[in-house]
Amino acid sequence: MGKLGTGFKRALEKVNVQVSLLTCALVIFSSLIIFLVTSGIMLSILTDVYDERSDLTFGTLESHLDDSIFRDDISESAYMAEMSYLAMVKDNMKVSELYIFKKGYSDSIERVLDTDDAGKADFEHNRIETGKIEEKVENIYQIGYARAGDFIYTDKGYRYMRFYPVSAGSRNVKGVVGVSIDVQKIWTIKTILHILIAIIILLCCLISIRFSKRIFRKISNPLYQDSSNTDTLTGLKNKNSYTVDLHNIEMMNTERYGAITADLNGLKEINDTRGHQAGDLYIQCAAKILRDSLEGTGCIAYRVGGDEFTVFAKDKTLEEIKQIVEKIEETAAKNREQSGSTLTMSIGYAKFDSKMDRNFAKTIERSDNMMYENKRMFYQKKNRNIR
Repeated sequence: MGKLGTGFKRALEKVNVQVSLLTCALVIFSSLIIFLVTSGIMLSILTDVYDERSDLTFGTLESHLDDSIFRDDISESAYMAEMSYLAMVKDNMKVSELYIFKKGYSDSIERVLDTDDAGKADFEHNRIETGKIEEKVENIYQIGYARAGDFIYTDKGYRYMRFYPVSAGSRNVKGVVGVSIDVQKIWTIKTILHILIAIIILLCCLISIRFSKRIFRKISNPLYQDSSNTDTLTGLKNKNSYTVDLHNIEMMNTERYGAITADLNGLKEINDTRGHQAGDLYIQCAAKILRDSLEGTGCIAYRVGGDEFTVFAKDKTLEEIKQIVEKIEETAAKNREQSGSTLTMSIGYAKFDSKMDRNFAKTIERSDNMMYENKRMFYQKKNRNIR
């Protein structure tokens, strides 16, 4: 746990991680603000639509209510007539249920008319729904006017419910009408949208982290402009960019990386016999060979010295790195055949191995050792041919 905590603390101290976390936090914050604002607007629009339908339903129902339904001695014919009218209004206004409540003995809330097929028994049994409804009805009796509706979860799903007082005089409530609208489909869509938005926010965070890391790598060295990360002679990345990228690799998963190092043969001789301008052309030719050979591989080439080049190979096996080296040698051979150039390179390569390398710099050192050995063999062979 101690090592894990130390590793986590070290990770947080890296500037690229801090930039990624800050970007992620900004994406989440801005996404939540947009989500909350749009959700609030949509909820307000839906509430207005449901309130309008509830108001029309109550207006249609109120003028036809028989006062006898609020009395205990209501006749069966009056009850059936009101029930029939209630059912007709429910169907015409496209609402789910209509309820009429009154206060009974001991001020308990009684449901006297109900278009719900389950009937009174279900109303009394379902205490979760009833408790919420009783609270709303009791509140209407106290204040004497209709309040904004609410989204309430019932045993049949989510409903939008609004309650209206039936007045018997100034602020004297003799009963309450409840209008219930089925919003289960809307609520399901809302839940799905919440999940989708969470997934989209997560994807946006991952994308923003990836892009922020790329941008950070380009501007992470404050001593140089971004343009100074390119070698002016060859167009490859330069030593400054190499140093920054090497540091970033050391801070990441080095096991994903391999290195190729190359050194031109005979550059000093060309500079001495043909001049430095010819030497520059020699270096540019070598850079073009590297660029052409690495095209499509995802590898990055750097000019790290006068005639020294390094290539970082990401997510390549040792065999794949070897094939890239062979491609470079083939491209150089074709160049010699087609242009009559004498350009040759000594090349080494290595893949990070935790058993041999304590860091990626050691991997590059092993590649250099192979390159120097190949250079020694090149000049040894050349000297034998001269003799």
